[in-house]
Amino acid sequence: MARKILVIDDSELSLNITAQNLEQAGFSVFKVKNANIGLQKLREERIDMIVLDLILPGLDGFSFLSICKQESALKDIPVVVLTGRDSTEEIEEAKKRGAMECFIKYKISPLQLKDYIKSYFEKGLP
Repeated sequence: MARKILVIDDSELSLNITAQNLEQAGFSVFKVKNANIGLQKLREERIDMIVLDLILPGLDGFSFLSICKQESALKDIPVVVLTGRDSTEEIEEAKKRGAMECFIKYKISPLQLKDYIKSYFEKGLP
C-alpha cells in the first residue's frame, strides 16, 4: 500500500510540482491549499507524512504545527517544511514546534525532496 502524503501549500505551482514528483515516486498524495483544510484531511485519512509551507492564508504553518503537536492522533506524523522564506529564525521556530526537517524551496529541487522522503520511509521509520 502506498504511503500517504499530505501537501499543504497555497502556491498552486509549488503544490502541483511537489505532488507530481511524489506521485511519480509511488506515493499517494493529497493536495490542499490551506492549513484548515489540511487539519480536516488529517482527521479523515491516515496520513504518513506532511509537507507543509509556513506562510499560508488564515491558519499559518507555525500554528498548524502547534495544533498537530497538541493532538495525540496527529503528534507523531512527521512534518517536512518546504518554505520560500530563507529565515533561520523561522526554521528554528518550525523545528521547535515539531517539524522534522525544513527546506527552502529555491535551495532544494523537487527531486531532492522526493529522494529525502523516499529515504525516510526506506529506513523503516514509522
